[in-house]
Amino acid sequence: MPDRFRWLIWLSVAEIATMLTFGNYSAALPILREEWGLSAAQAGAIFAGQQSGYTAAVLVLSSLTDVIGVRSIYLVSALWAGAFGLLFAAIAHDFTSALVLRTLGGIGLAGTYVPGMRLVVETFPAARRGGAMGLYIGAFSIGVSASLFLTGMILPFGWRTAFFVTALGPLLAAAIAWPIVHDALRQNVRRRINFGNALRNTRALRLIAAYAAHNWELFGMRAWMPAFLTSLWMQQGIPLTTATARGATFSSLVLLASGASNATGGWLSDSLGRRKTIVLFLTASAVVSATIGWTAPLGLSVVLALAILYGLLVTADSSTLSTAVAESADPDALGATMAVQSSLGFLVTAISPPLFGAILDLTNGLWGWAFLSLGIAAVVGVLAVLRL
Repeated sequence: MPDRFRWLIWLSVAEIATMLTFGNYSAALPILREEWGLSAAQAGAIFAGQQSGYTAAVLVLSSLTDVIGVRSIYLVSALWAGAFGLLFAAIAHDFTSALVLRTLGGIGLAGTYVPGMRLVVETFPAARRGGAMGLYIGAFSIGVSASLFLTGMILPFGWRTAFFVTALGPLLAAAIAWPIVHDALRQNVRRRINFGNALRNTRALRLIAAYAAHNWELFGMRAWMPAFLTSLWMQQGIPLTTATARGATFSSLVLLASGASNATGGWLSDSLGRRKTIVLFLTASAVVSATIGWTAPLGLSVVLALAILYGLLVTADSSTLSTAVAESADPDALGATMAVQSSLGFLVTAISPPLFGAILDLTNGLWGWAFLSLGIAAVVGVLAVLRL
């Protein structure tokens, strides 16, 4: 087990490095909106572009792990993500160029995160799988947190500089992964992708629906929390650049908390059970989503405390959901089932941030209604799991 744990730590470090490009756009969003004249809906669409690229690619790349294994997909995808991160820093200049580059960059993320998840599922026994998945998926949140923090720290030197530095993360991930990412030995390697088994698996599909609802809430929060906090600091008369840096930095702390809760939630599900853990945390996060946008009159300190609680709750079920989906899958269709999970789960993340922005536009900037839309999605996820 110590060797497995050491391997998991290095895989998680690679995941953190890969995610350094993920949150840089959200961190710099207020500045980019002003520089490029973006509406809230356009700003959300650029974030959704990355999710769209991810969604389109993950169905193919994750499924191919059933056929050709993980290693080559992982390494090429990490290099791809780094390359398009560097291109964004160099040539993005308006809505169209940013949308295209973020969409292409999302392809790289698709070939690292879920294939890495598959390696964890295949490496750890069921009794320890929830905790192991919690640590790995927690690295996703820690990576996004690091992305926000690093971008916020470098923003005073220019957003292009911040994007260039964070784009080095996936390239570092490729170097870390080279000696540790290996394909699991399989007695019978499939020559075709088995989507039929995945799509006929009712239990897995219900869990996948809950995962999609969870991602709707989570990624809407991740995309807009920095801008929400920035708006509160600007109401106190703080200049845009300073307020943006503060919003990004504090949001990184929110997501850092979420990384810790992810590991804790996965560990808890090993003893409490997958279903109970999912219902508990999805319900709690739905309550916070429905309330946080209305709390600005209570003062900044109250909002910041609630944001930390939000971060703890909103990701506490991530690893449990992914573990439950994997455990419900036919072993011969594990890659295909995880592909369906991630494809549907991230398809909604291409809808949630733009819809959030559209609600802001329609309500003249009322954050409460926009955050409420995230809480409604979480309730849908609870209903899907309760029917298991």
